[in-house]
Amino acid sequence: MQKILDCLSKAPVFSKLTDRDRQELMERAVERKFQRDEYVCWQGEVWSHVAYIASGKLEWAMLSPEGRRQVVFKLNPCDVVWGHSVVDGLPMPASLEVCEDALLYVWEHDDILPIVFRNAEAAWDVSYVLVNYMRRVREVVYGFAFHPVAGRLARLLLSHYSHVDDRPAPRDLTLDQMADTVGTTRELVSRTLHRFADEGIIRVNRMEFAFLDREKLESLAGGNEQ
Repeated sequence: MQKILDCLSKAPVFSKLTDRDRQELMERAVERKFQRDEYVCWQGEVWSHVAYIASGKLEWAMLSPEGRRQVVFKLNPCDVVWGHSVVDGLPMPASLEVCEDALLYVWEHDDILPIVFRNAEAAWDVSYVLVNYMRRVREVVYGFAFHPVAGRLARLLLSHYSHVDDRPAPRDLTLDQMADTVGTTRELVSRTLHRFADEGIIRVNRMEFAFLDREKLESLAGGNEQ
């Protein structure tokens, strides 16, 4: 419990509350466990909740009318999720999917907002959180508009495998996951990975991944090469 309170004391909105208010919120929270590939909420659903991620990993993903799936951004332990429906009562613009078995503490609209509104700065922080979501979505849209697939894939590899040195690491991203994240097809991801490998930038197979020329990959990530 203390670890959760420590995380909440640093999170937007919660950091503006008193210790007593945070303790009261924890007493009102509902503990929920989710398994990988389950959904916390669906795109188009009215989800008037806030959730603290105690463990596991989640991601916001949008589905186009044509059925194309796009990962918007990921969430990790100690993050707090605010459903847009909490504020406007309208359907969610994206689905919240579980990538790794997760433990969440969830509040309903009527349980959390009365406590948040006791503090004007905390209430103001709610808008900050939602604006920050919008900015992160804008970054994704700008990436599609101004960066080709090779650059987007290079950035994903550099970010996801940032802990990897010159030695091979287990490959834990599928072609479908990469395609969903960079906004393209698995076939184009496969061709681009093979191109990177042929150019001596990476080494990749079904089981392992390794950087061979990180500097070249960083150049692709920041440039406009096709």
